[in-house]
Amino acid sequence: MGYKKITGHLVFDVKLGENFRRKARYSADGHKTEAPAALTYSTAVSRDSVWILLMIAALNGLDLQCADIQNTFLTAPAIEKCYLVAGPKFGEEEGKVFIVRRALYGLKSSSAAFRSHLAETLEDLGFSSSTADPDVWMRAAVKPDGEEYYEYILCYVDDILCMSMKAKEVMEGIGRVFKFKKGKIEPPESYLGARLRKKTLDGHNMWTMSSYDYVVAAVKNVKETLKDSPKWKIPKNEPTPMTSAYEPEMGGSSEPGREDHTYFQELIGILRWVTEIGRVDILLEVSLLSQYQAAPREGHMEQALRIFAFLDTFPKLTLYYNWRTPNVDYSKLRSSREDFEAYYQDATEEMPHNTPKLRGRSVGSTAWVDTSHGANKKTRKSHTEYIIFLNRAPILWHSKRQHINVIVTLLREC
Repeated sequence: MGYKKITGHLVFDVKLGENFRRKARYSADGHKTEAPAALTYSTAVSRDSVWILLMIAALNGLDLQCADIQNTFLTAPAIEKCYLVAGPKFGEEEGKVFIVRRALYGLKSSSAAFRSHLAETLEDLGFSSSTADPDVWMRAAVKPDGEEYYEYILCYVDDILCMSMKAKEVMEGIGRVFKFKKGKIEPPESYLGARLRKKTLDGHNMWTMSSYDYVVAAVKNVKETLKDSPKWKIPKNEPTPMTSAYEPEMGGSSEPGREDHTYFQELIGILRWVTEIGRVDILLEVSLLSQYQAAPREGHMEQALRIFAFLDTFPKLTLYYNWRTPNVDYSKLRSSREDFEAYYQDATEEMPHNTPKLRGRSVGSTAWVDTSHGANKKTRKSHTEYIIFLNRAPILWHSKRQHINVIVTLLREC
């Protein structure tokens, strides 16, 4: 009782990254069904969590192993109650009624069903979900020398990354429930388009991230797209991402056509992702141009292409997730802790009541912030950038225009 009839279709594909493997998949027409929002919600590990744990893994001397679960959704029981009537493509089974028992591709609830199934497996192995990120799983462990630490499992849908002194053994435990593609359990080589490598700096091993592969592919794609364009070309040998003293808010050039407008938005989307996976050196320029996606000018398009030219000139930039403690001389900073103690005499740092037991080696955070006060000549709004480090590892970076006009606010308060 309570089952609903659905339809479906076959999808044929060629997996270019798997030696042109041909694949056929039966998918449900999920766009024709209704499912409660609670059944369609699913999460994936955040990029910040990955960067943090890459540093923590090196700091604590943990091994990293990853794997990709095969036939992801079909491993999980279906949440929705559905059935379908077999069509001609089912051959001799045509006309029969099939009850959907597995989380069929195309159903709105399949992603949530798989995540729930994977969560049950990890809980059975003794892992618990982190309160900071539900897709970071932790389990208390002890090193051979008696030092306490946490083992971690990071889940990005069907991509599993384990950090432990016995990472392969942990992954084999998951492999007893799920089948991994090609049966492979190996150290990670890439993540969301970024290249991951373990390197040595000043005699210390640490993980690094590089967007080189993605940048080269993106520049090649833009060049190919514009090769027959009579108007737009990527410049050559640009030493900076943006023309010196260029002011995007003052651009008086004409508006591009509709196709160029759409393409400008595509370019900004590519550049924003490049900054997400490590190119912090173009963060300000991309942020400034992103403000004009609704109504760009031809000058904005020229500067966007110049950023690609800069990436073409300098395609490689590597971030080191350095676990060593930073050497910061706080006495040279304009403000020190003592300057504020007179105003905040009773201040204490509040810690979450559900903080897990401290295990492993400690880390410290450092934030660097800079602002161009009133830099926008039209709005007089400021632009702020910040980057947050754990030890010497860059974890979070952001660049944005401030929403409040400081001068106007001060006048209102007077």
